[in-house]
Amino acid sequence: MKQLDLNLLRVFLVLLKTQNTRMAGDALSLSQPAVSKALRRLRNYFDDELFTRVHTGLKPTPRALELGEQLPMIMESLDAVILDTPNFEPLEYKGKITIAINGFISNWLGARLCLALVQDAPNAQVNIVNWGSQTLQKLLNGEIQAAINYSPVVTNKQFTHQVIGDDDFVGLVRIGHPMAGKVLSQEEVKKGQYASLVVPGWNDTQPFIEKHLSAGELKIQARSSYLHTLLDVIKQSELILPCSKQLAHYLHGEFDYLSFPEQTPEEIKKIVLVESHNMRMHPMHQWIKNKILTASQANIGD
Repeated sequence: MKQLDLNLLRVFLVLLKTQNTRMAGDALSLSQPAVSKALRRLRNYFDDELFTRVHTGLKPTPRALELGEQLPMIMESLDAVILDTPNFEPLEYKGKITIAINGFISNWLGARLCLALVQDAPNAQVNIVNWGSQTLQKLLNGEIQAAINYSPVVTNKQFTHQVIGDDDFVGLVRIGHPMAGKVLSQEEVKKGQYASLVVPGWNDTQPFIEKHLSAGELKIQARSSYLHTLLDVIKQSELILPCSKQLAHYLHGEFDYLSFPEQTPEEIKKIVLVESHNMRMHPMHQWIKNKILTASQANIGD
């Protein structure tokens, strides 16, 4: 009977998700020719094309779809065998590393994390992107290796979560703002004028302060997904920007901040790392996770 290298099954599952040899290679830290070679071996073993080429990439055959339904259920028990691969060597890696981060978090964590990754993997391309509505799907298909957001992140058993830190929310203001350093009363919250950082897939439909810190409608005068735009507005006005306390610490010296009367809801105080369950033990993903943990802990404020 023909022998099958079980590592090929992982390649197959990633190909099934991405339906693209280049994207599969990025997800598995393999070259595109290596993925194509693995596909040829899979075709030979199963005596089926498995994937046919179409203008959008690869289209799975009925046999591939059948295998795709059966294999994920047994991958957990096979992980120890499938992951018997050479260690990931950051110095030799020349592919992409993409991490999606909630905008409030990326503005104090993103640069430190990017520099840490580039230092160990100087030939890689590191992409720090905004958390968006397609982030979870991109985690599954390998376009993104890790994602960071506030809890709760609603997912299923295809994902794993790990708390990597805590945060709080304050109101960022210009230095010299009349409310700087104060704890606002509920009446002062209602009278305030606000700016709002838009984070796709998180607060794009309703500003954070309206949803969690006020019972009524507030005066939101500026909204943008570009933090630098809002910071320029804050410096030249009396507007208050509800934001991460970690970010306020990061911007210390350029801005001041105030506190809100209500405590930050417990369900959004935790910062979580989200990963694809099937890829979490891959050596590359383990290395990225360690870098994220180190960078996030280095930035945790008092």
